[in-house]
Amino acid sequence: MADYSLKKHPVVGACGLSCGLCPRYYTEGPSRCPGCGGPDFFNKHPSCGFFTCCVKEKGLESCGQCCDLDNCPRVLKNLEAAKEHDSFISYRPLAGNLIFIRGKGIGEFVRLEKEKIAFLKELLKQYDDGRSKSFLCLSCQLLPIDSLKNIVNAASNVISQENDAKNRARVLKEAISELAETLGVSLKLRR
Repeated sequence: MADYSLKKHPVVGACGLSCGLCPRYYTEGPSRCPGCGGPDFFNKHPSCGFFTCCVKEKGLESCGQCCDLDNCPRVLKNLEAAKEHDSFISYRPLAGNLIFIRGKGIGEFVRLEKEKIAFLKELLKQYDDGRSKSFLCLSCQLLPIDSLKNIVNAASNVISQENDAKNRARVLKEAISELAETLGVSLKLRR
């Protein structure tokens, strides 16, 4: 049995990803990702170089804590790939996440991530119509949490008048999309 105590915060990827804000973290079934270093992580990601270097070899939670961050070829390659494309998980916040961890510490980053995760869970509980999980996850990753909370509160009166789950989700997605557009943030995944 693997030792899961190597990493204290599986909601934060060693590479800087926000695992706890990823749609796969909330998927049911075999494609569910347990987060970085969580149960079954080693079976799903046996050769993760970030985990091996950062967690196993250096005993860190995230590459953002590493003194070699600015010169690490693995991190630089990942950051360059993040500029070029997105995959299922949004890689856009990687650089900002690593800089935040370096400047303010892993504890503060985890605290903020847990706030976002709690809000995301509430959104998923109330507004996931079966087709909104990725959109809601991206929204919580890419938009400022206070702005997102404000827009959800502002839309709640209109949403509460909708009887159908799909209509509630549609109204919320429209409100969040308007916020994203105002902030110049794209919530569409590039393929």
